[in-house]
Amino acid sequence: MFELEIINATIVTSKERFKGNISITNGKIAAISASPLLNAKHYIDAEGMHVLPGMIDQHVHFMDPGEIDREDFIFGSKAAAVGGVTTVVEHTHAYPVRDVERFHEKNSYLSNRSLVDYGLTAHVFPDDIGGLKQLWDAGVSLFKIFTCTTHGIPTMNNDQLYQAFEEIESFGGTCLVHCEDDSITEGNEERLKADSREDNAIISEWRSETAEEIAVSTVALMARLTGVKAMIAHISHPLVVDLIKREQKEGAKLLGEICPQYLFLDDKTVDEQGPFAKFTPPARAASNQTKLLEMINNGSIQVLSSDHAPSTAEQKMEGSIWECNFGLPGVETTLPMMLNLVNQGKITLERVIELYSEAPAKALNIYPQKGSITVGADADLVIVDLEQQWTIKNENVVSKSGWTPYDGLQIKGKPMYTLVRGNVVVEDRVIIGEPGIGKPVKRNKGVLV
Repeated sequence: MFELEIINATIVTSKERFKGNISITNGKIAAISASPLLNAKHYIDAEGMHVLPGMIDQHVHFMDPGEIDREDFIFGSKAAAVGGVTTVVEHTHAYPVRDVERFHEKNSYLSNRSLVDYGLTAHVFPDDIGGLKQLWDAGVSLFKIFTCTTHGIPTMNNDQLYQAFEEIESFGGTCLVHCEDDSITEGNEERLKADSREDNAIISEWRSETAEEIAVSTVALMARLTGVKAMIAHISHPLVVDLIKREQKEGAKLLGEICPQYLFLDDKTVDEQGPFAKFTPPARAASNQTKLLEMINNGSIQVLSSDHAPSTAEQKMEGSIWECNFGLPGVETTLPMMLNLVNQGKITLERVIELYSEAPAKALNIYPQKGSITVGADADLVIVDLEQQWTIKNENVVSKSGWTPYDGLQIKGKPMYTLVRGNVVVEDRVIIGEPGIGKPVKRNKGVLV
């Protein structure tokens, strides 16, 4: 007898959709059938709804431990589950994982704090070069590298970056790179402060398109020259995509990551909302959004993530526009916002699954255990109602932040049930699972998918 059967569903993967039923036991998909098997302890009738592989958000900041007044794994993982995300990859700037001891310490600390499965990212500081293989062997999911000093994380100069890439490539590791040229952002900051600028528009001028373009061009070239597997984080405008494509065509093992804020917010939002639209790279001109969506649809952009980096409303108002925290909440709204685009005919559901589930699973080498609906895979699933219309509201936000940049937006399409390894953690939008269900993910052995 199965533990759970999802019946009368429309099952959707990146390649196909069909009417079917999914039977689950021991946390795995045990059967996929055309007709209900009706041999389970429990049932979910998904008539009129779509079953997708759980989303995999490879770029979140739950601040735990370190800045848990901003977010922690308990609230962050609940927010993820409500948003249809079943696996996250997390890194905390205030308490960075830089060695094996810290990695094991954090995994132990998180043993009863997550509602969804998780991987951990290791930061790479200049002093860490030469000692990265031990972290990879211990099980980190990614290495995070900055080309600018941000969030208290030191920049890597070009020599250090090249050394880090060579080292990571030598053992088959993967890195996620934040690309803004440090000298340009520093120069911009000096000039803006010399002019006594304190207005919201400084964000876009400080963290300029040029700073991003130059850093991406350098990182992409180095990735090709070293052969490292690298992902360019949070692409903000189309020229960055073109720079990545140039090196991909020459053989670079590069992926481009997009976040929803670059599709739904723009530089006017930054000017109007200031601290509540302060993230970096910042949102650019609205005219870029259509082109970015075209690039998503034609495969030029490969991965979607939220870059969930929340602060409370009170924290966002602390200090000047220069001093308040970077970052937005987003892990619980990313899939709903994309479902709304599906209903607007701007993207297919299959492409959303590829971007936000299958591609990150492959990049993290956890596919097909994660990111797929196949017999033997983990029963990480999200059941969505594409017809449900609803309004995103601050008062319904699960994250500790308590707000969202999309407050008051009416959208169509809603995650209704979320399953993590067969455990129903969200039912009819109500959290019913307990922290501790989520476990560390393990990479496949051998060559990356």
